[in-house]
Amino acid sequence: MGSRKKKHEGSSLHLTDKRHPFVGIVAVFFGVVSVVIFTALCFVSSQSHGKAGMMIGFAGIICFLISLVGFGLSWYSLNQENIRPLFPTIAAVINGLSAVFYFLLYMLGMFGREL
Repeated sequence: MGSRKKKHEGSSLHLTDKRHPFVGIVAVFFGVVSVVIFTALCFVSSQSHGKAGMMIGFAGIICFLISLVGFGLSWYSLNQENIRPLFPTIAAVINGLSAVFYFLLYMLGMFGREL
């Protein structure tokens, strides 16, 4: 009856010391925030039939900058030692693709007739 040992709280099997880096999680947050804000800006711009004004355009540039910062944070996080690369990799993909998309969108807006 008393042959089973009670499992002590807090004791668990750890096979590795790798952790999810906080900077990588913040970088994912930046990427998601950037995409959500950009989606909201697209909705506002479509409601005004493309005549939303300079503030919406400036907010789009802020989204581009947020993505660049998020990509830099993910790159920094990927270069740390003893980490799990899940969140930094997700952040690099989200922020990298969105930054390239924003850049191409702005280039198309500035030079669209010449392209």
